[in-house]
Amino acid sequence: MHRSKIILMIAPLVLITFVGAAPWRNLPACVLARFGDITPTDPQGAIVGTADPSDWGCLGGQSNAPTDVGPVPPPTQFCFQPAYPNPSSGEVRLGFTMPRAAQASVIVYGQKHGPHSAFVVRTLADQTFAAGQFSLLWDGNDDAGVRPPPGLYRAVLTTPDGMICGDIEIR
Repeated sequence: MHRSKIILMIAPLVLITFVGAAPWRNLPACVLARFGDITPTDPQGAIVGTADPSDWGCLGGQSNAPTDVGPVPPPTQFCFQPAYPNPSSGEVRLGFTMPRAAQASVIVYGQKHGPHSAFVVRTLADQTFAAGQFSLLWDGNDDAGVRPPPGLYRAVLTTPDGMICGDIEIR
């Protein structure tokens, strides 16, 4: 009798280990890193503090996404501009550029207790985009329409050339 109780207690742990313990391995590499500092921005998108060098930017070497005002040339790189406003207690705007038509996704992730507890909060886009500049609005809710708790969240732009990540603080 004692042996069957032990088996009943251990069997679910073994099943979880082999069936459900590895979904974090399918997450983007940057989601497995520590969610950290943000690049603070005002409601118009201007950086108002110290930019986090590990956030946002472009694939192909340019360290920060372009923020010049004026005539906009066609994009030459996949870039993910800093979210704004950041931090935010409401909606957050996410801008990105596509140098050519391609499949891309923008997904917001959260972490409960560290990198292996990362989860998808909201899929903002997963489609083919034409070349150009794009802007998406995250209303701060998850895919079910529920407001997640205050904290740090990571937005990830995934393109054929790689991915770019940036942190957003929701208050």
